[in-house]
Amino acid sequence: MLSKFEKHRENSKNGFSALKKIIEYSCSRCGLCASLCPSKSIEMQETIPTLIGKCNKCGICYQGCPRSFYPESAIKKRWFGDEKSLIEKRVGVHIDRFTTRSLNNTIFEGATNGGATTELLKYLLENKIIDAVLHLEAIHKDTFICHHARTLISTRPEDVLRGQHSKQQITPMLHDLDKVSVYKNFAVVALPCHVHAIRKLQLIKDDPELRRIFPNLATRAEKLLGNLKFIISINCFMNPKHKGLDKVFKHYDIRERDMIKFAETAKPGLYQLLNEGKDYMWFASDEIMTKDGQTYNFRYGKFLDETLDMGCPLCMSAIVSKEADVSIGVTASELKMNEYGYNSVFVRNNQLNSILQDMIKEGRLLKRPMWENKGTNIRRILEPLLPQKDILNFRGYVKTGKWKPIKNIYNKTESGYTGIIMGIQRLYMMQTIKKNIFLNPARKALELENKFSTDIF
Repeated sequence: MLSKFEKHRENSKNGFSALKKIIEYSCSRCGLCASLCPSKSIEMQETIPTLIGKCNKCGICYQGCPRSFYPESAIKKRWFGDEKSLIEKRVGVHIDRFTTRSLNNTIFEGATNGGATTELLKYLLENKIIDAVLHLEAIHKDTFICHHARTLISTRPEDVLRGQHSKQQITPMLHDLDKVSVYKNFAVVALPCHVHAIRKLQLIKDDPELRRIFPNLATRAEKLLGNLKFIISINCFMNPKHKGLDKVFKHYDIRERDMIKFAETAKPGLYQLLNEGKDYMWFASDEIMTKDGQTYNFRYGKFLDETLDMGCPLCMSAIVSKEADVSIGVTASELKMNEYGYNSVFVRNNQLNSILQDMIKEGRLLKRPMWENKGTNIRRILEPLLPQKDILNFRGYVKTGKWKPIKNIYNKTESGYTGIIMGIQRLYMMQTIKKNIFLNPARKALELENKFSTDIF
């Protein structure tokens, strides 16, 4: 395996020119390269890494980038161990899993779902377990749900309330990793793409052989991550590109400040699964609700050029980040039909597990079990029927720069859960969709067009 690292060290000698090959199609927009560059010559402009000064060809930006190469097996061995059971292979090795919500009314009512992340951050700061957290806040303060995000470093418990609500927009938050690194014990709340970047950097910092191969990167990593206490991940299927949803709102003449609900509901057309020759898509309808009670059902398929960034489908995580100390989300949180207001939690860090149990005992969180087996058999039948072809036409996008998916695949949309597959089984199904319809075809398209694709080993 060391030869793979050494190969990438050689590649990195081209400096930012090597990184540009990643930026073209594979960049996750995490922002780490901006924090790594010793000469501060990289800036994130509209989420895209841009060279604004002279490149000294140190290669640190390429070496640290999670999309240049990703040593997945070494990371698992270093922190988590072998994945043996089905659920471990799907969501990673973990200590506990459950669904939860905050029992603080202010936090719960202001949250997109259960408010578990905000409650946890508030507890960590109150009890001086950490003294800072790097996360995101909404730019617009007069909105209930704002999808325009910027980085926020919270040092007081009350500050974390500014980070409430999901912000569905790709945001390069790690460009501010150097700013939070000065605190003695800090946490990061991030998406799986950011977690990949942090864990890879940690591995290079801690592993003696990798320190030898990448000495300058290891030194920089020590400065950036030496005081990191916890990595908290927000589960993610995919996120719209920077300012992409503005085009959606404009199309439907919706003001963001009037929006009170932004949620996805999904339902499979079973007849299309079982009839050979029929197109299949996991039909999804994304519903917006405004203050006046109006609802708008829109399809991302109409706005692919505005919202879909090629780097997002290439994410190695299938919704749940296996590498985080704790992963918090909404998928698999329901215990009944059309239920909202809870979070799913997968805990991998012993100290965080004890902290979460204390929060439950102290009445800060309500703990419930996950719905484990609802729809197991039908999920096993349907998963092999999911298409494994380039439905979204990734290869066409790589060739032309425009999204031109298979005709009419978005025109047969149905909404609402069927209730057939729920909880953990629904999470499994969505993970297979992510892999079959997005990740694998996207990687294949890059290979066929001789474009850079992340070396995962």
